[in-house]
Amino acid sequence: AVVSTQSTGAAHCATLLHLADGADDIESAKVLMILAFTFQCEGKFLYEELSGHPIWQSMRFWSAAFLHAVHTERKLRVSSSASYRFQSAAERAEAAEVQRNTFFGQLSSFISNMAAFQLPPEQIAEFREKMVQMADLDKDQIEMLREMSPAIRGLDESEEESSFSEKLESFRERGRSMLKNMSKSFTFDFGLGIE
Repeated sequence: AVVSTQSTGAAHCATLLHLADGADDIESAKVLMILAFTFQCEGKFLYEELSGHPIWQSMRFWSAAFLHAVHTERKLRVSSSASYRFQSAAERAEAAEVQRNTFFGQLSSFISNMAAFQLPPEQIAEFREKMVQMADLDKDQIEMLREMSPAIRGLDESEEESSFSEKLESFRERGRSMLKNMSKSFTFDFGLGIE
């Protein structure tokens, strides 16, 4: 019998997810989640095959994976900058802005992923609000995050998966555009030449 590459890859990833979940290995599960949205075979992304995995229903997983992602990105940025106590007020303000944007970008991505794994909108909203409370996001960022959940989940049961994928990609494109514009204003304000 011929087994598709997609099915084989999904089966291996599902096994790895079970092992990561059983070992409480959030980092490995998070990496597998990222890979599931990256790899495509036979016209389908891997996440479509893994959407029924129990780990995606765990709010503990989402919270821990999100905080790990933010911490990892922050650690990369902080290691290349001066210690907080040696920073000027302008450098501290810049660092706070980078932290807000990092938190916003990660939260946008996680909300998109949660919707793609078909979590109930109420769970996504609960997660979003919990994380928003932890951050010092500006009002526009909070409003965009709140608009994002219903926009992604705005499908009724009869619409096809491709329609969901198209809406998800459209939303991601809008987010990338917004982040690029934020990056341009950051470049303008600080002259760092980030593109």
